[in-house]
Order: sequence, then structure tokens, then C-alpha cells
Amino acid sequence: MNKIINWIRHWYRYKTDEPYIIALSFIAAFCLYGSIYLDHKNKLMIYVLVLILLGLWTLFRTVTFKKNYINQFVDNHDLSTAKKGLDLGTGTGYALVKMAKDNHLKEVYGIEDIYQYSIQRLEKNSTLENVKEKVQLKDHDITAIPYDDNSFDVATAIHGRDDQLSDRKKSVYQPISEELNRVVKSGGVIFMLNTPGMIRRFKKEFEAKGASVKYMHRRFELFFNVRAIVITVK
Repeated sequence: MNKIINWIRHWYRYKTDEPYIIALSFIAAFCLYGSIYLDHKNKLMIYVLVLILLGLWTLFRTVTFKKNYINQFVDNHDLSTAKKGLDLGTGTGYALVKMAKDNHLKEVYGIEDIYQYSIQRLEKNSTLENVKEKVQLKDHDITAIPYDDNSFDVATAIHGRDDQLSDRKKSVYQPISEELNRVVKSGGVIFMLNTPGMIRRFKKEFEAKGASVKYMHRRFELFFNVRAIVITVK
């Protein structure tokens, strides 16, 4: 029961990257079911099931699966010597809050890009999680990170719906790679979570800069169309 309560609390605080897909899936399933019930066309029930499964798949992918990936990175990496962290495209801030709560970082910076509404949610979450004093938030273009070279020991970059981390244009993902490589110290670690196609692009960019890049795997990653890499900056 506690797991269910914690899952609902997490969903309420951090929401999902795909709220419209989830809402439309369940609304469409409900409307289609009503039409089938009235017209007695039971053969169409399979489409109701497909819509419900699409909504559930999206919900678990964006709320549960991403969270577990972030937990795995923070819990399995020794950040005891790190002092400053960065969360790029921070959204509602789960990665940022996790870094601020569960390791020795003294300061964690969050840069929000396109989700302009979520900065208020992030501020609220940092207060609820008792990390507000360690967290600094900023709205800014993530292709031009507003911090000096070698400012951070660790960085995370988790993609969301329609943000620049998900843009396939080389003119976008290339400067993001260059900026992360610039602001993270030599020997520092970057964790990136994205679709398989975007991860391949970022991996190629960082390897061209001499960084060490390793995949971090979880069961069902292909089913949820998500991959993750851990980059050690040269």
C-alpha cells in the first residue's frame, strides 16, 4: 500500500512529460466504449483496450521508468568528492531533487528550457523535498549554458516532450554537447537519458571530444523506447 501511495505522490509532484497523450488516450477509450455500448459493436472493444494500454505505457514510461533510471545513476555512482551539480532541461525537477537529496553535493543548479510552466512546479517540489537552500533555478537556452568553464562536477540531462534535448537537428544537439563538455570539469560525469536515436547522436558527439561513454542498461528499456549513457569528460 505504501508503494502505491508513494507512486501517486510522485506522479502528483513531478507529473509526466506526455500529459496530453495520456489524457487523450483515456478520453478516447471512454468515448469509444460508450459508442460501442450503445451500438452493440463488441468487436471494436479491442481498440478501447489499445487506447488504454497506450495511456498506461506512456504513464509508466514518463513517471516510473525515467525515475528508476535516475535513481540507478545517483545511487550507483560515488559523488562524495563532487560539490556542484547541474540538471539541464530540468522540467519538474526529479533529477535535480534526487541529486540534491541523496549525495554530498553542496549546490545543484537547474536550467529550464521550454517548459516555462514547470519552473513554478520545480520551485514547489524543491521546497516539499527540503532542498530549496541547495537548489538554484534558471530559465535559459540550454544551447548556451550561462555558467563558466569547468563549473560542475556532475550533470544530468533528461529529455522531455518537445524540449531541445529531443531535437534531432545537429544545430541543436551539437551545441548542447559542446556546452555540457565545457561546463563539466575534466573527470566529471554526465548522465543523459533520451530516446535511442538521440542517445546515439549524443554518444557520437562526446566520443569525438575524447570523452568516455558507457551505456547504462535497465530491463524493458527497448519496450519503453529509452536509453541512457554515462559520460566521463576528458
